[in-house]
Parts: sequence; C-alpha cells; structure tokens
Amino acid sequence: MGIKKRKIVGPAIVGNIVEYYDFGLFAVYAHVIGALFFPATDPFVQTMLAFGTFALGFFMRPLGGIVFGYIGDKMGRKTSLTISILGMAFCTFCIGVLPTYAQIGIAAPILLLIIRLFQGLCVGGEGAGVAIFILEHTEGYRPGLMGSIVMASNMVGTLLAVFAGIFVNHFCQNGDCWRYTFIFGGLTGLVGLYLRYQLNETPGFLERKNSKAMLKHPIVHAFKKQWPSMLVVMILGGFTTAVAYTIRGYLNTFFFELMHYTSEEALYFTSFALFVMVILLPLFGHLSDKFGNRKFLYLMSFLTIATILPCYTMLANPQKDIGIVMLGLALISILAAGICAPAYSYAIKAFEVDLRFSGVAFSWNIGLAILGGTTPVISRYLSQEFSVIAPAYYLMSVALLFIIVNFLARNRHKH
Repeated sequence: MGIKKRKIVGPAIVGNIVEYYDFGLFAVYAHVIGALFFPATDPFVQTMLAFGTFALGFFMRPLGGIVFGYIGDKMGRKTSLTISILGMAFCTFCIGVLPTYAQIGIAAPILLLIIRLFQGLCVGGEGAGVAIFILEHTEGYRPGLMGSIVMASNMVGTLLAVFAGIFVNHFCQNGDCWRYTFIFGGLTGLVGLYLRYQLNETPGFLERKNSKAMLKHPIVHAFKKQWPSMLVVMILGGFTTAVAYTIRGYLNTFFFELMHYTSEEALYFTSFALFVMVILLPLFGHLSDKFGNRKFLYLMSFLTIATILPCYTMLANPQKDIGIVMLGLALISILAAGICAPAYSYAIKAFEVDLRFSGVAFSWNIGLAILGGTTPVISRYLSQEFSVIAPAYYLMSVALLFIIVNFLARNRHKH
C-alpha cells in the first residue's frame, strides 16, 4: 500500500476511533447512568433501563443508514462521514453536561433518550461508511485486512472508553467525574472532524459522479435488485455486533453485577478482552484474504456454536479463578475477532458501487439494531431469568441463523 493510501487510511480510522469512543462511553457507565437518570430503586431495573436506552440508540441506526447512505451515494462518502462525526461529537458533549433526574426530574431521562436516539442516527453511517471509504480508496488491496483494520479501530475506540472509565474510577472520587469523559469525547470529535475534512473523495464515487450514472434513489434500487444481499448483510451485521457487543457492551456489567467483582476489576477484564480482539483482528483479516471471506465466516460461525457455552462457563466459574476467567475472555475475543475481521469486506463486496453505501449501511444497521445492539439488554435479562451462562445460547442462535441465511441466499444466487 502506497504512502498516499496510508494518508487516507490513517485520518479515516482516527475519526472512527473518536466516534466509537463517544458511543462506547454509554456502555461503560451504564450502571452510573442508570442510577442518575432513572428513578427506580432496584439496581437491576436501573441497569435494564440504561441498557434499554443504549439499545434504542441502535434502533435509530437503520434510519441513519438510510440518511447517511443517501448522502454517501449522492453527495459523497467524505461528506457523509464528516457530518456524522460532527453530530456524534455534539451528542456526546450534551450527555456530559445533562442534568440528572434529581436535578430536573422526568425531563432528564427524556432528554437522555432523545440525545441517544440522535447519536444512534449519526453513527448509522459510520462503521460501514469508513470501511467503504477505505476499501474504495485502496482499490481491492487485501480487502479482508483493510476491513479488519476498520473493525479494530472500532474496538480501539471502545477500549479507550474503558480506559477512561478505569482512570476515573482510580483517580477521581468526585461523583461527577464520569462527565469529563463525555465532554472530552465531544471535544476530540472536533479533531476527527478536521482530519476528515482534509480527505479526498473516493475514486469509485467520483467515477460514477462524473459519468452521470448515479441512481436517483439508491436504497430503492437496493431493495429491488439486491434484496438477497441485503438479507445476508443484515444477519451478518447482527451476528458480528452481537458477539462484539457481548465484549464491549455487556461483560462489564456481567462481572460487576452478576459475578460481584469490583467496578475496576470488571473494567480490567473488559479491557483485556478488547485488547486481545484488537491485536487479533488484523491477523484474522489477513487469513480471511488467504482462505476466502465466506469460508472463514462459516468456520468461525461453527466454532462459535461449539465453544461459546464453555467460554461463558469459564467466565462464571464460582471459585473466581482469575486464570480460568482470563482464558474464557481470550477465547471469546478470538471468536469475536475471527467473526468481525472479514465482515466489512464480505458485506461491501455484495453491492454495486452506486448503491453500496445505502445498501450496506441500511442492511448492516438493521441487523445491528435487532440482533446486536440489543445483546446487552437481552443478555442481562436472560442471566436474571435463567442463569449467568444463558446469554451463550443467544449467541449460538444468532450464529446458526447466519449460517442458514447465508447458505440459502447463496443457493438462490446459483439458480
């Protein structure tokens, strides 16, 4: 990859890191936000309400996929990504300065919900959008590896949010210190905005624009012509994010509320899992280029079905053996990295250039909203109603769903 392309990849993923830092803070502080913004007396109910608000932000992402997909396919990938990071920075800053329920009553959770919904809208064109931007600029150069780097940058953003939580827990005893991490995120969003403003548009988009062959309504064409691809990408997005948000959105609460580790210990466990995942993503991206994205995804799907239950059993061992817990975390991170690494490349290849942003962003975010963003709240409910290892069965079900849908869609395409 040449120097010019590196100059494209660097600023693009820096902006992505900033956005996912902003978005990930909500999960890190779910129990704090639940206590401050929701008036329930039961900590379980407060956490469920906070996770419910977290999940609702994901339900805005398909709409964000339509809005930013339209902007990306009609006005340019760069324009879409620039607007999205500006909106994310504004929302994150607003959460940092939002008064609590004790200060303004019912208006506090209402405003929090509105901000979270708008934040979900803005991030709707982000992850897939950055992957499209980079893969179009790198012109097919090792797509699995490049897509995995984008996915790794998502996780780096979440990892930085976890580090911010650890720092605040360790060094700041003021009850409002959590706010500083949100305010900082909002301000650093301006750095990401500047970096993206300097980028050039992708060659693929410019070629379509100059040829005047652009579609009037890309999302409509995607539904008419490529609905099987949309279905596959929807389930893939759901599967990928269900595993990823087990790590980045649920494990912190799992260790703190269910396994009764300290808040700081829970964050250390989460940061370890995220770190392993970030390290492994480029390796698995490279391997997926060698063996093929489809085969690699099938392999990791079957491995998930076979091993996720033993992984959860390790995490929940009653003796709290740290070595066993770390092994379980490492195995979950391996599964997550293997599933996520080829996902963006596989999804982007499924669509033509002129409707790619709309098709991928909408489909991916539908799956993310239904299956991925709901993972923390579903996992917390299952662990409360059944057992602490019950969320493993949810991940097994999503993996099986992807295998079935992908197999049926491929056979239909052959005929």
